[in-house]
Amino acid sequence: MSKTKPKLRFKGFTDDWEQRKFDSLVKRVAKTSEENLPSVEYDDVISGYGKLNKNVALKENNRKGILFQEDDILFGKLRPYLKNWLIANFKGIAIGDWWVFRSNINSQFTYTLIQTKQYEIISNLSTGTKMPRSDWKIVANSEFRVPISNVEQAKVGTLFKKLDNLITLHQRKHKLYLLTKND
Repeated sequence: MSKTKPKLRFKGFTDDWEQRKFDSLVKRVAKTSEENLPSVEYDDVISGYGKLNKNVALKENNRKGILFQEDDILFGKLRPYLKNWLIANFKGIAIGDWWVFRSNINSQFTYTLIQTKQYEIISNLSTGTKMPRSDWKIVANSEFRVPISNVEQAKVGTLFKKLDNLITLHQRKHKLYLLTKND
């Protein structure tokens, strides 16, 4: 595998991938709001899965947080090893130690990127010992390989989204089999 081309590619794509700093891939959203919108807190997200564990639209919210839009990405900067991340499919408010990213490239690709081992290592180069937090300067200046083509970005992002959904489906089936077996 060359340093600029992945070994596995979708048919029709041959261009090199480019090295880009993370802060060129996303805009960090910082606008706060107290609007009566669904709110997402750390304990609402299933760590490592990027799924909500409850209907956050039913929660009462009177706290201030970072306003996010559909397709924005929430990344838990507090204790990043907990792998709290979510790609929003609704407008809401992120309450707590979140970074909210608005992708400058394909959102699903960026969401996949923040789940990679490379991003995990970089985001865990944190500040603080009791309550370690990702260091934005380190993350923002880290370089990642990115497809030049928006179409290829979308294909990669969609592939990993489908794989995540397939894994979730099989985990549910497995739980049902275990319940059946134990009855």
